[in-house]
Amino acid sequence: MSCSNYNKAILLPVLLMLFAGCTHRQSAEQKPGNGTAADTALSVTFKEVSQSVGINFTHENGAAGKKNMPETVGSGVAFLDYDNDGWQDVLIVNGTNWPGDKPRHTTMHLYHNNKNGTFTDVTSQAGLAVEMYGMGVAVGDYDNDGFEDLYITAIGANHLYHNNGNGTFTDVTPTAGVEGKPVANLPLKWKWSATAGWIDYDNDGKLDLLVCQYVKWSPELNQWCGHNGIRGYCPPNTFEGSHLTLYHNEGNGRFKDVTREMGLLDIALGKSFGIGIADFNGDGFIDIAITNDTWANFLLMNEGGKHFAEKGVESGIATGEVGHYKAGMGIDVADWRNNGKFSILIGNFAGEGLSLFERDGPAGPDVLFTDNSHQAGLAGPSLPYLTFGLFFFDYDLDGYQDAFTADGYIDDVVATYNSMLSFKERPMVFHNQKGTGFTEIGEKLGLTDKVVGRGAASGDFDNDGSLDIALVDNGGQFRLYRNQRNNQNHWIRFRLEGVRANRDGIGALVKVTANGVTQSQYVHSGGSFLSESQRQLTFGLGAANQAEHIEIIWPGGSTDRADNLQADRQYLITEGQGSKPDPRTPFYEVKSK
Repeated sequence: MSCSNYNKAILLPVLLMLFAGCTHRQSAEQKPGNGTAADTALSVTFKEVSQSVGINFTHENGAAGKKNMPETVGSGVAFLDYDNDGWQDVLIVNGTNWPGDKPRHTTMHLYHNNKNGTFTDVTSQAGLAVEMYGMGVAVGDYDNDGFEDLYITAIGANHLYHNNGNGTFTDVTPTAGVEGKPVANLPLKWKWSATAGWIDYDNDGKLDLLVCQYVKWSPELNQWCGHNGIRGYCPPNTFEGSHLTLYHNEGNGRFKDVTREMGLLDIALGKSFGIGIADFNGDGFIDIAITNDTWANFLLMNEGGKHFAEKGVESGIATGEVGHYKAGMGIDVADWRNNGKFSILIGNFAGEGLSLFERDGPAGPDVLFTDNSHQAGLAGPSLPYLTFGLFFFDYDLDGYQDAFTADGYIDDVVATYNSMLSFKERPMVFHNQKGTGFTEIGEKLGLTDKVVGRGAASGDFDNDGSLDIALVDNGGQFRLYRNQRNNQNHWIRFRLEGVRANRDGIGALVKVTANGVTQSQYVHSGGSFLSESQRQLTFGLGAANQAEHIEIIWPGGSTDRADNLQADRQYLITEGQGSKPDPRTPFYEVKSK
């Protein structure tokens, strides 16, 4: 998220990489393949509907001219079904004013899905009208009671909200012990946490919690930074980094800080922003990729649930293609080629382009990646953009994971010192060319609004099978984009329920085979930036009207299978008990476009 470090000599790499990106796009469009990918790429438009459906939210970043660095970052958004009615609700995290400034009395907002295409603000009755300088949200059922709980990261103490199962939440932070600790000599009120994610790292059936800490910052440490006498926001190298925090779920509503004993204090200080999870080496334990801002990215390899070994450098994800540190923000993981190998997508600063780390060689204990963002057509188009939130999703349901990015610069005065950069930027959508590369078509899909994009998530709020987009505009109006799909592609969706594994099934690997092609996705928390996408997994099936074979590999190694499941349905798969139509989403309520 640095400023001055990346403004120097940006013109040449922009032109070179844009040329490379255009070359790739031409070749990809000239070779559409033998299926629906080329036919359906533009069969979708995204329509902004937030206010028309009852979500009227303006993000508060607290800016009042002091250029406090956290103002540039927030905030996150989550799709979740907090009341188990089968419809996705929306929670948006918010900031507030700084001490001594005019009170603004802002809080996060929870919007309940009315099942008719509209939402109702239920923040107060849910017990969530709490003022804090919020950053991110992690959704997970930490006590396995069947209701999704909330962890909110913030400037200051973080908060764990227990879902009471009656539409209300209770702040259980003091009892749970997950508010965080003071950083260095700073008081707790200035601890800066970013993305958090739920993960069962030891496969004991209880969700543990990983929290990214960003830099050591306070208003007293804030400095004057700027250009030509105009004050701007300071770059991250102005501040010292911090350590990750890992909490083990003790199973009694309490958590234990195991950061040291799990080896996370042995790695270098980071400036950590994003969490991506997958079992990269196939040993049955979930590993963790961490993005760092102007610092080496981490790859935390899980050693049997007893220790994490940091392998960022050895694996190849630590730095950019020429060995320099990039400014990593958002992150997601996907098998975008449908070859069983999970790649890591990372959003970076303007002038750096997206990073796409692809697994080298066969599956095995040696995990090696190569950044193929140029070859895949991602680097060139993304070079002028500063990307925060991002995620993989199959927006046209053709059976291949596409990518969405939320973009926006950090400094509102950037145009005064670099005419090539813009404070507000449009989102991007990269259409997956059947596993051969990506083509950027966001504007063609209707995503033309320029925003200061930060948190972003995907979820199907109207239960039509197509994945919609939630996007936070820093200091601006929240946006909800409805996916208006005009093709006949089919889909299938799964809600997992662990028995021995954690109730959410986080860490489970789901494989779906249709028309001879096998797709793979992990049930996960974290990903994107400060945000959570819908927990239930959606698989596009293209022209296939059924999934021939389903396989679920649960944390701990147990396996469930099913055959010939009808398309355009959501199924519940309970560990060890097989699959059935999900009773939370009756067929008559699910209408495929």
